[in-house]
Amino acid sequence: MKKISSAIIGFGIGRKHFEAIHRYKNSEVNIVCEKDLSKLKYLKKKFPKIKITNNEDEIFFNKEINLVSIASYDSDHYKQILKCIRYKKNIIVEKPMCLSLKELKYIKSLILKSNLKITSNLVLRVNDLFLDIKKKIKKENIFYLEADYIWGRKNKLYGWRSKIKDYSVLLGAGIHVIDLVMWLLNKKPRSVFTVANNIATSKTRFKKNSMYLLVLEFPGNIIAKITANAGGIYEHFHELKIFTKNKTFSNTLTGSVTIDKNSIKKNSSFYPDKKNRKKLIHNFLDSLVQPKKKHTIQNKDLFNLMSVCFAAEEALKKNKKVKIKYI
Repeated sequence: MKKISSAIIGFGIGRKHFEAIHRYKNSEVNIVCEKDLSKLKYLKKKFPKIKITNNEDEIFFNKEINLVSIASYDSDHYKQILKCIRYKKNIIVEKPMCLSLKELKYIKSLILKSNLKITSNLVLRVNDLFLDIKKKIKKENIFYLEADYIWGRKNKLYGWRSKIKDYSVLLGAGIHVIDLVMWLLNKKPRSVFTVANNIATSKTRFKKNSMYLLVLEFPGNIIAKITANAGGIYEHFHELKIFTKNKTFSNTLTGSVTIDKNSIKKNSSFYPDKKNRKKLIHNFLDSLVQPKKKHTIQNKDLFNLMSVCFAAEEALKKNKKVKIKYI
């Protein structure tokens, strides 16, 4: 592929996709689809040289488009991914890629039959602090991790998220820190146990669980505790603690530090490091132009991650520890 001609569906978070793609090396955004009619006039004025539409089929029927960035509502991702595959478009999709295990299996079966690439915007992988920690723990003897996705923006639950039947705080938010832990360890968990509640949001429009806690067991008897906390009054934050035999790595609101027997040292790497978030999409674009270049998130990484998420939902329903089956 010599040139990337792309389209974006949804211009909320899709604006960030646009900023990462448009005019990066040999990449251009040629079509933006936005279903909110009130935004169309603004977008047409803002981007006079880009086709603005509320009809997504104008993207899929356009043979020049070879990349689609899906930043629509979670309930639309699945059908839009299927259209991308049908019309031979590579895919960037906001998490989650779908809302059921059945959908996930079907997506994988189609992707395996194609030459298409798919990725998701799991931006913690390019965070300066977490990249630094990943290097530091490479040779450490880890026995326990904690990773907390703290939403800190409870009002966001009351819009479209409250209207989607199968919307999940775990799939829409907690997935980030599940991926972070799997990536840091370079391991797949073997089992999961899940509890959840909706105490913080039960008297609001958001009736689904707004608090999840997962216990993941990894090879080597490593234990990880994951939370997806959408109801807490807190700053939007990704807290992380990694305990090894000799050190502890910690990222909290008070700062990021490395603790050993003799000292507490402040980590100099950046968090939240928003300026580097574009790197994940840039890396994917590079891999499309140079097929031999390995992308930060491989297709198999996404399917493994989603397998863990759906196993966690199963464990919650069954109220017992579940062995994770990777599709």
